[in-house]
Amino acid sequence: MTVFGHSGGGFLAGKQVFPVDYEAEVSQRLLEASNSGDLRSALECIEDPFVDVNFIGAVCLKVRKTEVVLRDESSNEVRVEYEEFKTDVTALFLAVHAGNVTLVKKLLSIGADVNQKLFRGFATTAAVREGHLKILEILLKAGASQPACEEALLEASCHGRARFAELLMDSDLIRPHIAVHALVTACCRGFVDVADTLMKCGVNVNATDRVLLRSSKPSLHTNVDCPALVAAVVCRQVSIVRLLLQAGARTDIKVRLGAWSWDTASAEEFRVGAGLAEPYAITWCAVEYFEVSGSILRMLLRHFSPDTLIMEELSFTMPFYVAMQELSMCS
Repeated sequence: MTVFGHSGGGFLAGKQVFPVDYEAEVSQRLLEASNSGDLRSALECIEDPFVDVNFIGAVCLKVRKTEVVLRDESSNEVRVEYEEFKTDVTALFLAVHAGNVTLVKKLLSIGADVNQKLFRGFATTAAVREGHLKILEILLKAGASQPACEEALLEASCHGRARFAELLMDSDLIRPHIAVHALVTACCRGFVDVADTLMKCGVNVNATDRVLLRSSKPSLHTNVDCPALVAAVVCRQVSIVRLLLQAGARTDIKVRLGAWSWDTASAEEFRVGAGLAEPYAITWCAVEYFEVSGSILRMLLRHFSPDTLIMEELSFTMPFYVAMQELSMCS
């Protein structure tokens, strides 16, 4: 609005006045108090009748993230780092992120929405990512929805949170295809406890899921429909392969990841790009994505007799000879 003043027979120039949005101001103060861990100030803001408990505002947030680092001829490494950036959040999300049980309970008691989704996920996602099991239990009892639980399960599979995965599976809100995706993701990253927990909760070890498979040597970066065993072999996860085989994972499967071929004129060997070759056996996959200790190939070969067609096919390939030589050196 514009305000005019009168002085000495004349009008002063108009002055623009902007009204103060007190509700937004006190709600933002609640966010800042929640983010800094100032419980007293947060509770004072909550008592204000104008506060919006589900107000979304921007704060600078420090979050945990995991990154898969590729290693030549050996298992991938899962690296945990923290990053800080400005993002939209709610007071409940911040309280969960910080692990403040008292504030979480108070916010829920006055109507905080447990199923409000933000850029960094649901409150359940934050609880899993930062490792707050008790808070996750509170959120589940407060009515966490199926989407909130499923996203939290995928977060657990990415961060290696086995107890969280078990709690979420027990909620009966996880659909089968989401559980399979969580299993394959955990197998790619080498989280044995998570994979074991999911299988004990009834996840089908032989179910197929679409997942991004990566390898530095040989080069691979492609989305593939495959079971958990293929993902573990390509990612060279020895302990996971052992676990899956013990759980009854099928080895009579074929996968389309790429292959070796030869120039008929020069007999020169060359590699066909990922996704362009005919499907080939899981043992072929173990040869192409050979793990330095040779453990994966050994485990798989125990499931085949020397006179099978698969062994015959492998024996004619140069990668097989190379793998056998490396196996003999590892023995």
